[in-house]
Amino acid sequence: MTALAQRIEETPMAPYVGLIRGMSLEEQRIVVTFITELMKEPKSKRQVPAEFKRLRGMVNISAEEIAQDEHLAHIMER
Repeated sequence: MTALAQRIEETPMAPYVGLIRGMSLEEQRIVVTFITELMKEPKSKRQVPAEFKRLRGMVNISAEEIAQDEHLAHIMER
């Protein structure tokens, strides 16, 4: 078992370690699949308020300006 896996004792899952070890291989696969799929769920994007959406298009920013400013590029991705 890797050092990272052994750290499960430091997580809220620690009380379930004995239960998981007592499961069949098929049951363990089900749990691992659930956790793996849970980790893949896309994070929801923050909703932009309608009043901000109305402001879009009011400012003219060139692609060069966006490329030169990483903060502006991050903002413009939204």
